[in-house]
Amino acid sequence: MPIKPALTVAIPIYNGAAFLEQALQSILAHEGPPFDLLICDDRSTDQSLEIVRKLAGSRARIEQSSQQLGLAKNWNRCVSLSKTDWVTVFHQDDLMLPGHLASHARAIQANLNAGIIAGPATAIDEQGRPVPPSIVAPDHLGNTARVYKPGEFLCELAVENPVRCSAVTIRREVHKKLKGFDSTLRYAVDWEFWARVAAEFPVVWTGEPTVSFRWHTGSETHRFKTGTQDLDEQMLVALKLFMQANFDPQEANRLMRACDLRLANGYLNRAYEASRAGNRPLLLKCLKKLAFSRPKTLLRCLTEPKLGARLLWGLVGGKG
Repeated sequence: MPIKPALTVAIPIYNGAAFLEQALQSILAHEGPPFDLLICDDRSTDQSLEIVRKLAGSRARIEQSSQQLGLAKNWNRCVSLSKTDWVTVFHQDDLMLPGHLASHARAIQANLNAGIIAGPATAIDEQGRPVPPSIVAPDHLGNTARVYKPGEFLCELAVENPVRCSAVTIRREVHKKLKGFDSTLRYAVDWEFWARVAAEFPVVWTGEPTVSFRWHTGSETHRFKTGTQDLDEQMLVALKLFMQANFDPQEANRLMRACDLRLANGYLNRAYEASRAGNRPLLLKCLKKLAFSRPKTLLRCLTEPKLGARLLWGLVGGKG
């Protein structure tokens, strides 16, 4: 009799041929708890499905959407089509390191009432080399295992999102109860969902870095650099989080200031890049956001000779 899978590894794919083979190989090489490999294809037009069939064969359960769903809806489809109580939505360009499934299976057995199991993840580039912390800062949660009570993990999510999707295992029942990922979002999809889970359910942090996520120019993160949608979404998610959280007033004030400063720096950096590219509409949009949300930051940067001159040059139509 076949062994019943303990959990599902679901890969939402869309034109992921560049790194999909490496991702699949890292998953298929796993020893430990049995798992169901689910592939949810969002109408790929490249060789993604051929790669899956060649490498995984009958080990993969392939589900192709009848119409293109987009990121969040395809993630939700991954969870809804899983046949186990726990599922990982693993990205098509990331790598699963040895011991990942075993680590999460142990955490699940010890915390069956948890909403999500999560752990640290390391950043790699297109060639699989580590990305320096000066480019991608490590998460602030560290390598110490901890179980957060309902509501406690919101403190860790208040300033930024330290949790990488591929390093998370979701309880399917919780995903269903909370109605899944919000499909109106494109960038802060996972952050917003983690916050809703953390508000009601325990969150387990394994402390074991067992996933590497790919940091490259073709990722969803980089596609937003020509606008402000990513920053706008982060601002909305942060506002919603603070409205729902039951923080101590002093702690709430500290976290809000830290979050506000991070987002202000995000808009400022985007304004600088827009000025260098000669993108005056984007520059103006970023400066307006700063003027509204953090005018002191805007005034300070304008008084710094080099930065102020760069922004003013962009405003008058300068480039480069």
